[in-house]
Amino acid sequence: MNAHHDNAPLYRRFAELLHRTMGLDAASLGHHAIERAVDQRAAAWRAQGPAEATLADYWDATQASPAMVQALIETVVVPETWFYRDADAFRALVRLAHERLDERAAGLPLRILSLPCSSGEEPYTIAMSLLDDGIDAARFRIDAMDISERSLALAQRALYGRNSFRGNAFAFRDTHFTRSEDGWRLAPRIVDTVRFSRANLMQLDAAALGVYDFVFCRNVLIYFDRETQQTALRALDSVLAENGTLFVGPAETGLLMRHGMQSAKIPLAFAFRRAAPADAPWNGRHTALLAGAAALAMTHSPAPALAPALAFAAEPFAWPDPAVRAALDQVTRSASLDGAAQFNLFNNGMTRPAGTPPVPAAAALNSAPPQKSASPLNAPSTAARDTLQAAHALADAGRLTEAAAAINAYLEQHAPHADAFYLLGVLADANGDALLARGQYRKALYLEPQHAEALTHLAALLELEGDRDGARRLMQRATRAQGAPRD
Repeated sequence: MNAHHDNAPLYRRFAELLHRTMGLDAASLGHHAIERAVDQRAAAWRAQGPAEATLADYWDATQASPAMVQALIETVVVPETWFYRDADAFRALVRLAHERLDERAAGLPLRILSLPCSSGEEPYTIAMSLLDDGIDAARFRIDAMDISERSLALAQRALYGRNSFRGNAFAFRDTHFTRSEDGWRLAPRIVDTVRFSRANLMQLDAAALGVYDFVFCRNVLIYFDRETQQTALRALDSVLAENGTLFVGPAETGLLMRHGMQSAKIPLAFAFRRAAPADAPWNGRHTALLAGAAALAMTHSPAPALAPALAFAAEPFAWPDPAVRAALDQVTRSASLDGAAQFNLFNNGMTRPAGTPPVPAAAALNSAPPQKSASPLNAPSTAARDTLQAAHALADAGRLTEAAAAINAYLEQHAPHADAFYLLGVLADANGDALLARGQYRKALYLEPQHAEALTHLAALLELEGDRDGARRLMQRATRAQGAPRD
């Protein structure tokens, strides 16, 4: 304990070194994580010769050896990625890529940057998405960069284990991978579309790189402090083409808004462009109102209000488009809530659909928050899936009011569903109502405590409100809730 205390100034020096070198904010990982990484590398160094060396000796040796600094960086960097992570971003990329190709001269390929690319899942997903949608490999170029030499080596090997495949949709794996004794090997036709190289976001050479139509820089800015975030965003802006699109992680959208970027208005894609000059003053006035992660990824222009706030509050709503209502009638017919479910949800501070009377406590079978594994509230439903998909499609087309109406109509006739409340939170965010959005995300988490998207977006709200500790705890829960790897 005393030795650790005596070394505290040295640990701070190492943390400062990592901050200068790669922009890492020690608080984002936790100081103990930095200390463990330093101790691990110091032990490895001692094992190669100077067994009696102190931590101070290791510090001195590190100062004189870029290779030792790199080894420490490799120890700190822990890749956490998988194929088709936040899949809406790749669907948005495909659509935008087609539009951009239609506008440009033949023979001029799209340029796409993935930074940091980690172990390759993201840039390879970009390639699979474009090829699967009929865009020839000659019409795009993907540059994938990372500070970690180990991650780049894994990416170029293109052999992946269970941890790289999450969720339930694996058609892409059957199409583009071959099973081997060591895992799943990606087809050469995909591997050949990506060029890997080492790069440090803090030292990006924009003049050498040129500009890119699409830049993916996801889930790394959250590990930087405010000053370093500004440095990183300036670097990203310098390589973003005119009218180019920058994709970030769901918890990073508020940061983009604070720095004057404008949403591409694509739900859940977390895609941004440079704000037009006329929009800049509005950005500054309304950043706080549009702080939610999903809202910032959906809308940002100072358009007239989309609908009254109740349109996003799981209350009855007058449909503006009878044709849409008729098209969705088939997915809004099912059994109503049972007594216990009504009590659990609505007598615990949640909104009760009009016409649903309060349920006496005696009718409740269990007033504890329902668990996903056993509760009928979270049982999979074809009607739920169809309705939510339809709502998502409406939002994607910019018809946010009708998307909210679809969900509200569903909730009038069906058992509550975590995804429904989550999407209502997204839409409330888009309407600039952070308070209502926070409530909807909490409803989703009441029904499904490990709802990763609701956790992530609620964390983003807390972060922008100044509650960094609360945001960090939610992000840790979201990471654990992302889902176990699947065969």
